[in-house]
Amino acid sequence: MAVPRTHPPRQLPNRGGTVPNPTLGPVELGRGRATMSMANLAVNDFFDIPNALFRFETPVSAGAHCSFDIEWTGPVTSTAAVTTKGSTGELRMTNATMTWSASNSLGFRFVSNPSGTTSFFAQLGRVKNGIFAD
Repeated sequence: MAVPRTHPPRQLPNRGGTVPNPTLGPVELGRGRATMSMANLAVNDFFDIPNALFRFETPVSAGAHCSFDIEWTGPVTSTAAVTTKGSTGELRMTNATMTWSASNSLGFRFVSNPSGTTSFFAQLGRVKNGIFAD
């Protein structure tokens, strides 16, 4: 999904992880609006959830790549504090539309409906955890 951008995209600060950062568009937490996208992210395809958890299929996984665009569109329908021990923050319930595509090294390919998929629920927020929590 092409998302019009009113501000230049920005990258998340790298926290030393192994996954590249997605591109973020403008984030308006109070309105429940934001955009995020990633292109050609290298991942492993474990084929199904039981195999991802217990690794009993052969092969266990295949190399894969995925791309996605997510747009949180508002409005905010509720707000809740993060209550997990060692974390602080606030989450806003909102709406989101997304498109996804993926392919693996065995030839499987998936492309979502180009008009986008609407989520059953979506949350947008700011959370601190670990040594960054207040």
